[in-house]
Amino acid sequence: MIFKAQIGILRIAFLMLLGVMVYGCIESFEPETETFEDALVIETTITNEVQQQEVILSRAFPLEELVSTPEVNASVTVVDDLDNQYNFQEINPGRYGSVTQFGIVPGRTYQLFVTTNDGRTYESDPVLGLEPTPMNNLTASRITNDGTEGMEISVEYDNSQLSKYLRYKYEETYKIVAPSWSGQTLRLLGGELVPWPIYGSVGRTCYNTDISNDIILNRPQESNSGEVQRFSVRFIDRNNFILSHRYSILVKQLVISQESYRYLETLEESTAEDDLFSPSQPGFFSGNVRSTSNDDEKVLGFFHVATVTSQRIFFNYNDYFPDEELPPYVDACLPFVAPLVTHDGSPDIFDLLGDDVVRYHSTTPTGDIAVVSTVCADCSVMWDTTIPDFWEE
Repeated sequence: MIFKAQIGILRIAFLMLLGVMVYGCIESFEPETETFEDALVIETTITNEVQQQEVILSRAFPLEELVSTPEVNASVTVVDDLDNQYNFQEINPGRYGSVTQFGIVPGRTYQLFVTTNDGRTYESDPVLGLEPTPMNNLTASRITNDGTEGMEISVEYDNSQLSKYLRYKYEETYKIVAPSWSGQTLRLLGGELVPWPIYGSVGRTCYNTDISNDIILNRPQESNSGEVQRFSVRFIDRNNFILSHRYSILVKQLVISQESYRYLETLEESTAEDDLFSPSQPGFFSGNVRSTSNDDEKVLGFFHVATVTSQRIFFNYNDYFPDEELPPYVDACLPFVAPLVTHDGSPDIFDLLGDDVVRYHSTTPTGDIAVVSTVCADCSVMWDTTIPDFWEE
């Protein structure tokens, strides 16, 4: 998965590093790359969480290609100021994971070293691991945001966090209940389709986890209001189906350096607009990684070092919207009677069942078989039925 920070870096790779020619002002056009300067793209954040840390390497690419090229067969190491060396190995093309799990230690500095397959070398500035800052009171609240009602996930901050540079990431997990699950399927017996019980409740309840792809930054400032200051990490429209039943979010608070914060802030500003040709696009801005083989070579990306604290909360939709209609499901789930035989070449019920695009819903008073879209009767076609280890009801 490529997150927004990485997408932003790749976007800058062809918007700022390349010479782009735009043809036409009113009529539609296809932008083309006039000149192309090769550049290594480096993106990583190593943290105090003891885990397999990752470094992602790719190459800048021409605008018309729209796909980055992974930098393969590179040598990647991280070294701290006590000369402890952490080696990385390629786990997927362009994605390198530490051979051993480790976490950074606050007060020590860390440096990234990369040697590409063709012998070019790169290194980052030394980056200091900062002391972690406790996360205060992660809460969910029903609010109206710019006329839209929904749920806000926010954290509090106090004087201990003033002038800290904070970044937030989250993982949200939600429970899905198939609205048209019937506990029955269809079998062909004696040339006739008949309902048949399903063993257990397979496909009735599922779970899914999404990882944030936004750059969420906060620098707490002193306030004279005397009120507890809050920072919004996530807002979810009440009509978003992920809220329908039970929802959980794990929020991570990363303490980062001022340099990391400024880099991410600039990156966020450069990717705020979807318009690729916005006049506000800044020029090339460098990170903290440089080539040691060629002083003139541009390098995109940043070596971030962060300390992390986290909290998780759970809530149900009816905790905040009691006795109110659930958000719309991903499908309208309208049952219909499919013909047993067609004469115009359109799919009959056997075709639909064979292609698994419908499932049994009910039998009408007249004995006809009503069906619904498969995802309405079996959520496992889109999501996982395994209950997450951390899940609480």
